[in-house]
Amino acid sequence: MVSLPFWGKLSDKIGRKPLLMLGLGGSALMQLPMSWLFRGEVWQLVVSMSVLLVLMGAMLSIMPATYAELFPTGICTMGVAVPYSVCVARFGGTAPYLNAWPTGSFGGWTFAIYATLLFAVSVACIFGIRESRGKVLSSAVLA
Repeated sequence: MVSLPFWGKLSDKIGRKPLLMLGLGGSALMQLPMSWLFRGEVWQLVVSMSVLLVLMGAMLSIMPATYAELFPTGICTMGVAVPYSVCVARFGGTAPYLNAWPTGSFGGWTFAIYATLLFAVSVACIFGIRESRGKVLSSAVLA
Protein backbone atom coordinates (compact mmCIF):
# COMPACT_ATOMS: atom_id res chain seq x y z
CA MET A 1 0.00 0.00 0.00
CA VAL A 2 2.91 2.32 0.63
CA SER A 3 4.06 2.06 -3.01
CA LEU A 4 0.65 2.74 -4.62
CA PRO A 5 0.77 6.57 -4.51
CA PHE A 6 4.27 6.56 -5.98
CA TRP A 7 3.20 4.29 -8.85
CA GLY A 8 0.13 6.46 -9.43
CA LYS A 9 2.26 9.60 -9.65
CA LEU A 10 4.65 7.85 -12.06
CA SER A 11 1.71 6.84 -14.26
CA ASP A 12 0.76 10.51 -14.55
CA LYS A 13 4.23 11.20 -15.93
CA ILE A 14 4.84 8.20 -18.22
CA GLY A 15 1.32 6.89 -18.85
CA ARG A 16 -0.65 3.85 -17.83
CA LYS A 17 0.45 1.46 -20.56
CA PRO A 18 4.21 1.68 -19.82
CA LEU A 19 3.50 1.30 -16.11
CA LEU A 20 1.34 -1.78 -16.73
CA MET A 21 4.14 -3.27 -18.85
CA LEU A 22 6.67 -2.52 -16.12
CA GLY A 23 4.56 -4.00 -13.33
CA LEU A 24 3.39 -7.10 -15.17
CA GLY A 25 6.69 -7.72 -16.95
CA GLY A 26 8.67 -7.23 -13.75
CA SER A 27 6.33 -9.57 -11.88
CA ALA A 28 6.69 -12.20 -14.61
CA LEU A 29 10.49 -11.92 -14.50
CA MET A 30 10.75 -11.94 -10.70
CA GLN A 31 8.15 -14.62 -9.85
CA LEU A 32 10.50 -17.61 -10.24
CA PRO A 33 13.57 -15.99 -8.60
CA MET A 34 11.47 -14.84 -5.63
CA SER A 35 9.94 -18.33 -5.33
CA TRP A 36 13.44 -19.77 -5.35
CA LEU A 37 14.56 -17.30 -2.68
CA PHE A 38 11.91 -18.39 -0.20
CA ARG A 39 13.22 -21.45 1.66
CA GLY A 40 11.27 -21.26 4.90
CA GLU A 41 12.96 -18.40 6.74
CA VAL A 42 10.93 -15.34 7.72
CA TRP A 43 13.36 -12.84 6.18
CA GLN A 44 13.19 -14.71 2.85
CA LEU A 45 9.41 -14.51 2.88
CA VAL A 46 9.50 -10.79 3.68
CA VAL A 47 11.97 -10.03 0.88
CA SER A 48 10.26 -12.17 -1.77
CA MET A 49 6.76 -10.91 -0.94
CA SER A 50 7.92 -7.29 -0.74
CA VAL A 51 9.61 -7.38 -4.14
CA LEU A 52 6.60 -8.95 -5.83
CA LEU A 53 4.06 -6.73 -4.07
CA VAL A 54 5.92 -3.53 -5.00
CA LEU A 55 6.00 -4.68 -8.64
CA MET A 56 2.35 -5.68 -8.55
CA GLY A 57 1.59 -2.29 -7.01
CA ALA A 58 2.55 -0.71 -10.34
CA MET A 59 -0.42 -2.30 -12.03
CA LEU A 60 -2.80 -2.39 -9.06
CA SER A 61 -2.46 1.37 -8.46
CA ILE A 62 -3.83 2.23 -11.90
CA MET A 63 -5.99 -0.77 -12.75
CA PRO A 64 -9.40 0.75 -11.82
CA ALA A 65 -8.77 3.82 -13.97
CA THR A 66 -7.39 1.69 -16.81
CA TYR A 67 -10.46 -0.56 -16.79
CA ALA A 68 -12.82 2.42 -16.74
CA GLU A 69 -11.07 3.99 -19.73
CA LEU A 70 -11.60 0.89 -21.87
CA PHE A 71 -15.35 1.49 -22.27
CA PRO A 72 -17.66 4.39 -23.15
CA THR A 73 -19.27 5.99 -20.13
CA GLY A 74 -22.71 4.53 -20.92
CA ILE A 75 -21.57 0.92 -20.51
CA CYS A 76 -18.52 1.40 -18.32
CA THR A 77 -19.93 -0.35 -15.25
CA MET A 78 -21.14 -3.40 -17.16
CA GLY A 79 -18.05 -3.47 -19.37
CA VAL A 80 -15.76 -3.62 -16.36
CA ALA A 81 -17.85 -5.73 -13.98
CA VAL A 82 -18.65 -8.76 -16.13
CA PRO A 83 -15.18 -9.54 -17.57
CA TYR A 84 -13.51 -8.75 -14.25
CA SER A 85 -15.84 -11.06 -12.33
CA VAL A 86 -15.41 -13.90 -14.81
CA CYS A 87 -11.61 -13.60 -14.69
CA VAL A 88 -11.48 -13.41 -10.90
CA ALA A 89 -13.70 -16.49 -10.63
CA ARG A 90 -11.77 -18.41 -13.29
CA PHE A 91 -8.19 -17.59 -12.32
CA GLY A 92 -8.48 -16.37 -8.74
CA GLY A 93 -10.76 -19.27 -7.91
CA THR A 94 -8.32 -21.83 -9.30
CA ALA A 95 -5.24 -20.33 -7.62
CA PRO A 96 -5.63 -22.07 -4.24
CA TYR A 97 -6.31 -25.37 -6.01
CA LEU A 98 -3.25 -24.96 -8.21
CA ASN A 99 -1.19 -24.04 -5.19
CA ALA A 100 -2.28 -27.05 -3.13
CA TRP A 101 -2.75 -30.12 -5.34
CA PRO A 102 -0.16 -29.83 -8.15
CA THR A 103 2.44 -28.31 -5.84
CA GLY A 104 2.17 -31.34 -3.59
CA SER A 105 2.16 -33.76 -6.51
CA PHE A 106 4.61 -32.15 -8.92
CA GLY A 107 6.82 -29.99 -6.74
CA GLY A 108 6.93 -26.48 -5.34
CA TRP A 109 7.38 -24.70 -8.67
CA THR A 110 3.93 -25.40 -10.10
CA PHE A 111 2.22 -22.29 -8.75
CA ALA A 112 5.18 -20.04 -9.59
CA ILE A 113 5.10 -21.26 -13.20
CA TYR A 114 1.31 -20.78 -13.33
CA ALA A 115 1.62 -17.21 -12.03
CA THR A 116 4.48 -16.45 -14.45
CA LEU A 117 2.41 -17.66 -17.41
CA LEU A 118 -0.56 -15.55 -16.36
CA PHE A 119 1.68 -12.50 -15.99
CA ALA A 120 3.08 -13.17 -19.48
CA VAL A 121 -0.43 -13.46 -20.98
CA SER A 122 -1.33 -10.18 -19.27
CA VAL A 123 1.73 -8.48 -20.77
CA ALA A 124 0.62 -9.66 -24.23
CA CYS A 125 -2.86 -8.23 -23.61
CA ILE A 126 -1.43 -4.81 -22.73
CA PHE A 127 -0.31 -4.40 -26.34
CA GLY A 128 -4.01 -4.28 -27.30
CA ILE A 129 -4.93 -1.22 -25.25
CA ARG A 130 -4.28 2.39 -26.18
CA GLU A 131 -2.45 4.86 -24.02
CA SER A 132 -4.83 7.44 -22.52
CA ARG A 133 -2.29 9.82 -21.03
CA GLY A 134 -2.96 13.40 -22.03
CA LYS A 135 -6.23 12.58 -23.82
CA VAL A 136 -9.61 14.02 -22.98
CA LEU A 137 -11.82 11.20 -21.76
CA SER A 138 -15.34 11.31 -23.12
CA SER A 139 -17.84 8.70 -24.22
CA ALA A 140 -15.50 7.55 -27.01
CA VAL A 141 -13.92 4.15 -26.64
CA LEU A 142 -10.15 4.35 -26.12
CA ALA A 143 -9.43 0.66 -26.61
